[in-house]
Amino acid sequence: MMNLVRCERPHRRLSCVLLLAIAMSGCSRPAPKSLPVVAPSAQADSPRLLAMARGKVEVRGGLLDIVSPLNGEIETLNVGEGDLVQRGQVLLKLGSEQARMEAGLAQAELKLVQARLHGQAERLPAARQLVRRTQEAARAQALDPRRAEEALQAQRDIEVAMRVLEAESAIARQKIDLARLAVQRHTVTAPDDAIVLKLNVQIGARVAAQGAPPLMVLLPQRALIVRAELNESYVASVKPGMRATVQLERDANGSSEPTQLAAHVLRLSAAYGPSRLDDETPQRTGLRVVDCILELDQEAASRLRPGRNVRVSFYE
Repeated sequence: MMNLVRCERPHRRLSCVLLLAIAMSGCSRPAPKSLPVVAPSAQADSPRLLAMARGKVEVRGGLLDIVSPLNGEIETLNVGEGDLVQRGQVLLKLGSEQARMEAGLAQAELKLVQARLHGQAERLPAARQLVRRTQEAARAQALDPRRAEEALQAQRDIEVAMRVLEAESAIARQKIDLARLAVQRHTVTAPDDAIVLKLNVQIGARVAAQGAPPLMVLLPQRALIVRAELNESYVASVKPGMRATVQLERDANGSSEPTQLAAHVLRLSAAYGPSRLDDETPQRTGLRVVDCILELDQEAASRLRPGRNVRVSFYE
């Protein structure tokens, strides 16, 4: 019995040592590492290219052609190419000597009518007083009734003459307004804030109201847009509000700006039409396009000039 006890104690001691070692190892075991966060694929976040098109940078509403309102000769020219003009500023004047003479004649006619009207108005109070006196005398049988009737008729003649002169005065004022309008038509003003892009006349040049090139071309200070020619096969894929990028086409030296400028689609034309841009393959016929108008972001618009050809990429 004693031998049996002696044999079991070493085993119990070993078991206790093992249990203690396991407990201590459990306390000192490091915490499990957190799983790394896997970033989503860049391809999943990048927009998908849906279509591409060629386009041109334009100013909203287009350039302003300033034409001559009348046939005549340039009398004064107040601007030059590159000048910044404000709306209503006088750009040039045509010779308007005849119009000025007609305006002066209308003014003189008005003054004459007003003087005659003033003279009749001064006669009217005395005529009315004479009518009252002659009528009182006629009722008292102290005066021939025909004298009272003559006085009344004289008063009526003055009143009629005054009404005629008032009408003539109104006509004279209308003539003055027409004469002033004729003078104003000889003056050409800027329709909007703009830059004088091109000047086609000089002082003394004869100009015509019809069938002649514009006197000058203005670049209005408005927002820039891109008018892209969208191939008919891409029309169904492009919608208003869609994001797009604009990149300049290579110039004659083969260089272009690699930066892609941000834009978004404003609207699409309601009708198909032929391409107006220089096609790389002019032998192609029957190609139909739809005008797609894009608005540039403000920063992008400041880096472009109207008339530049661009490439537009549309993204989902």
